Amino acid sequence: MTLRAVAPWAVILAVALSVGAAFAKPDGTSTMPTKRPVDYEVGKRLWAQSCWQCHGESGKGDGPAAAALVGGVPSLEGKVRGNDLDRLVKVVQAGRGAMPAYSEDIDEHDTRRILQYLEGKLEGRAPPPDPDKEKDKEAEEGGEGQ
Repeated sequence: MTLRAVAPWAVILAVALSVGAAFAKPDGTSTMPTKRPVDYEVGKRLWAQSCWQCHGESGKGDGPAAAALVGGVPSLEGKVRGNDLDRLVKVVQAGRGAMPAYSEDIDEHDTRRILQYLEGKLEGRAPPPDPDKEKDKEAEEGGEGQ
């Protein structure tokens, strides 16, 4: 094998090793994300990014922008239920009344995540446990999560 043939692979290997080292912690564990965020966290983030300004933090129609809208914003209490999510996804995607369509900004899957997050919030359910945080807690306590 010639040097010309080996050189590109050597560069790729060096870059891969340096990227891996950038995510390594002094104790040998990694800070590199292991998976995508759970649906609850995605829904919560998107709600905070696109919805709460009108609907309010708790979905009761009392967001800071609601006062400026003619007719206000209706409360979503009792309106967001798992068996009705398909219809509600379509409403969010297409818009309704003064509410704009969000199909250009939020896809149907993320819209469903928002609605599931809101459904839990309106029902007073506690957020689901974060599996990564549970593993970290077990590792700190010397459990089997290592």
